[in-house]
Amino acid sequence: MEKPKTSFAYETKPTAKELWKFSMIYAYKGIRAGVNIILVGGSLFLLLTRWETLELFQRLMLLFIIFLFVLWQPAMLYLKSLRQAKELEKQPPLLLKFTQEGVDVAQGEEGGHVAWEDIGRIEIVGGMVIVYGDRVHASLIPLSVIGKDEDAFRSLIREKLPKVRRKGI
Repeated sequence: MEKPKTSFAYETKPTAKELWKFSMIYAYKGIRAGVNIILVGGSLFLLLTRWETLELFQRLMLLFIIFLFVLWQPAMLYLKSLRQAKELEKQPPLLLKFTQEGVDVAQGEEGGHVAWEDIGRIEIVGGMVIVYGDRVHASLIPLSVIGKDEDAFRSLIREKLPKVRRKGI
């Protein structure tokens, strides 16, 4: 019988699409998601139910709110992701190695080790693994890169991180 794999190494360089997906997940999460849904849903509801009684300015404002959150924000996040991806093209890929002791992170000549207790959290959402080192820094690994090791990788994360610091695993 084959021994289960206990370490995983992945080389990643996020694309503009993956960065955009991450930005959308981040922008439409938590309290922001609730505010966005209330504003867009309320505006749409008012437009559909009160169209006849609304003044032109009110209609335009409600349409603007819908436009802002449904089209403008995602478009701006995509443009930002394009710029970020262009900057990342100039850098070497990120290498993440998950072991029993923690996560080794290397990019080019620089690198370091992060113990499991120092990892902020790990989420699997939207077809990617998001490894948060802290509230500001995150590394993205597409599930397509993990491939056939996904079940063993998930087992390692479940073993090393408490439930409160992992999501979707």
